[in-house]
Amino acid sequence: MKNKNICNYLFSFFTAITLLCSFAEGETLRWAADTESGAPFVFYESGNIQQMTGFEYDLIQLLAAKLKREPVFVQNAWDGLILGLNNNLYDIAINGLEITEDRQKAVNFSEPYYATYLQIIVKQGDTRFKNLSDLSGFKVGTLSGALSEKVLRAQDGIQVLTYESETLAHQDLTISRSDALLFDAPIAKYFSEINPKFQVLPTPVGSITYGIAISKKNPELLKQINKALGDMKESGELKVILEKWALWNPNTASLFNDMSPSRTQPVSFEKYKDSLNLKRSFAESVEIYKKSLPLLLKGAVQTVKISFTSMILAVFFGLVLVTLRLYGNKFFQIATTFFVEFMRGTPLLLQLFFIFYALPSIGVEISAFTAAVIGLGLNYSVQESEIYRSGLQSVHKNQIEAAKMLGLTKWQCFWSIQVPQAFKFCLPPMTTDFIALIKDSSLVSVITLVELTKTYSLLSATYYDYVGFAMLTALLYILVGLPLVLLSRYLERRTI
Repeated sequence: MKNKNICNYLFSFFTAITLLCSFAEGETLRWAADTESGAPFVFYESGNIQQMTGFEYDLIQLLAAKLKREPVFVQNAWDGLILGLNNNLYDIAINGLEITEDRQKAVNFSEPYYATYLQIIVKQGDTRFKNLSDLSGFKVGTLSGALSEKVLRAQDGIQVLTYESETLAHQDLTISRSDALLFDAPIAKYFSEINPKFQVLPTPVGSITYGIAISKKNPELLKQINKALGDMKESGELKVILEKWALWNPNTASLFNDMSPSRTQPVSFEKYKDSLNLKRSFAESVEIYKKSLPLLLKGAVQTVKISFTSMILAVFFGLVLVTLRLYGNKFFQIATTFFVEFMRGTPLLLQLFFIFYALPSIGVEISAFTAAVIGLGLNYSVQESEIYRSGLQSVHKNQIEAAKMLGLTKWQCFWSIQVPQAFKFCLPPMTTDFIALIKDSSLVSVITLVELTKTYSLLSATYYDYVGFAMLTALLYILVGLPLVLLSRYLERRTI
């Protein structure tokens, strides 16, 4: 009996130690957003590109503290946030996600943390529009996949233009590619009201509530988040965040049942406005480029890793494909031909989505980097196989017949006669193909990877400098591809 008590004490002791260690390590709260969406949601500070900010960023920091978890950020494209959530890439998604019936079928939403409406933005001095019905017959821009797009498409006669970012939409309105924009009121406040080129129509359109998206597989986390949000509303902490960002409005006051006057100054909003020095001197721009260069180089390194690993896969799998197609039995010839035509006939972007987002639904889960390498490698392997095939078939059949008459086997003819001649023929198109692969690596940003082009998008959206950062990014792409070009020229000279 005494020994049993000792065992129980020991068991209790080790259990307590385990719990303490677990608490010390702390659970993480993986949260996803698209920082390219910009203010006021989640974005990088223009004065410190390493530091994220935004009212949703502040909300997440407070929420994680309430849940006693360590917040871990995951970058993902806005239109892939729900897909990534259902594939367990992160625990929650937040980025001005409107609570809609369609989205509620795919994921759970927390209790709303913000209520707002849509607003129409036009060029300063444009008096043609007063409300939504006046937009019929005109070109109206909005964010792709947002509730505002659905509202516009429900109206007769409106030509809807969709954009991936608010900045590009405003640029098109400036040069009259569109006649008006329809955005959530927070976007209108941060992108339109503060710019003298635009005016925001006062008439609100519809109503919107934002919620935190959570996988349906995690109902316990939903309960915890709802409780934490309830506490934040009750204590007034959430109101303070919204007031700091100048986002407190009658809709949210009604949602929170809080009609008390505002007591917090909009310090974050004022700081954001002060940072928008759009007319910079050349020296100021150069200083920004210097500060941003490490991030661009980091994106370039990611591009190099993805591209060159994919190239290796493309080269070797391309050889397998062409070998089976030219020298395999009938089954392999049919199978490889089908694979080649299928991969050539479908977009690379669709293939990446399938590998990264669709395969996990059948139990095949792979990392974003692996998915990028497989997608790019397989896509370009079929192009490589076609280059190899044309090179091998360019060798005149009389040479093969002569070699066989001299006693060479089929494989000796292949490696000693066909391959050396085909290599010289294939080298220039292979180099072009590989440079194209480096550029196509920009598509992997849709599966949560931040490479060179995505880094450019984030920096240009932060500083509103699309020309300067575009030139820097283009230069880095040229420098990445230059060794390939030089190697190709060297090999061409050696094989002459």
